[in-house]
Amino acid sequence: MSRLHASDAVVGLSRLIQVLGFTLPALVGAHFIHGRRYHKPFLLATCAVGRAGLLTLPLLFLTSAQTRPAVTLGWFLLVYAVFWLMDGACAVSWFDIIAKTIPGRVRGRFFGSMQTLSGLAAIGAGFGVKAVLQGWIYPANFVLLCVGLSAGVLVSLLFLGMIREPGSNVPMNSERPTFGQFVKSGIPLLRSRPRLRRLIVIRLLLDGASMALPFYVLFAARDLHAGLGMVGVFAIVQSAGRVCSGPMWGWLSDQAGPVAGLRAVAACTAMIPGFALLATRGGPTSASALLAVFALIGAVQDGIWMAGSNALLECVSEEERPLAVGASSLFQAPGALFGPAGGLLAELASYPAVFCMALGFGLAALFMSTRLPLSRAAS
Repeated sequence: MSRLHASDAVVGLSRLIQVLGFTLPALVGAHFIHGRRYHKPFLLATCAVGRAGLLTLPLLFLTSAQTRPAVTLGWFLLVYAVFWLMDGACAVSWFDIIAKTIPGRVRGRFFGSMQTLSGLAAIGAGFGVKAVLQGWIYPANFVLLCVGLSAGVLVSLLFLGMIREPGSNVPMNSERPTFGQFVKSGIPLLRSRPRLRRLIVIRLLLDGASMALPFYVLFAARDLHAGLGMVGVFAIVQSAGRVCSGPMWGWLSDQAGPVAGLRAVAACTAMIPGFALLATRGGPTSASALLAVFALIGAVQDGIWMAGSNALLECVSEEERPLAVGASSLFQAPGALFGPAGGLLAELASYPAVFCMALGFGLAALFMSTRLPLSRAAS
């Protein structure tokens, strides 16, 4: 986006698109799968629609990146928005399938193994990113990266199709509620589940702590004068963080409970802007602090939604699960404002000002997580 002459405010807009796209369609998706025995057809359809636009990006960068950067940026944001809208619509069905197929006692290990394996693959991708960005000129380097992205999303869709989904054990109602009735049923659910309400607040605060995510690379490049090749190094370090933390999140969630895992993730999330602020001081510790930033980003990148989702799935029944996931996603929608707010703050003040704000949200999330009981009992 920076190469396409996007301002910091527009870069921050990407975070708004991601959060709104993932949160707003959740209740629509939850209502669609309500009362259905199988959710996989809906999952595959929405994933296919969301990924289709990504396949246009290689040709887009090849033909228009240099001659029509504004048009390229606009199409990219549209494709990005459609991807997240469809991802948000299918997320409820995906989590429900996970809950039906993976027992709660080993769900943490499943999520942790998933994070570790994807992190190992991403380390190889990081070396590839570094080689492509250094060895090819713009826009050919971004075209090659988009080709890799297209291949990856097609393979992922193929493996989604191989999932064997068990039928739901919830009794099927003969009459489906309207969307309005379905949404209203979420009010008594939230009233009766104080733990669910606290989880929603914690996730919102963690989104606030993530407001600085689009700016760490820009901070390294513009303020610390890191070269373009360092982007690949950051990707490698970030992937290493994912690999190393995956088993830890899984073990902690299964042994001490999902809330313990969520507390650890919140602590690491708060440390990210803390290390970034340390890097602003310069000197020999700056490089180490910056590497710690990207290692922790990798650690919490999947850890936030894994720990939060695992804790949420634990505190509701199977019948309540789709509505709870949908309601939780919808109430995270205000977090979309953190991205543009971070971009505006970066333009009006500085990147360190954004890091200070993110640190405050991270510490608040950590404090709120300590108010949750460690018990596995639903409450």
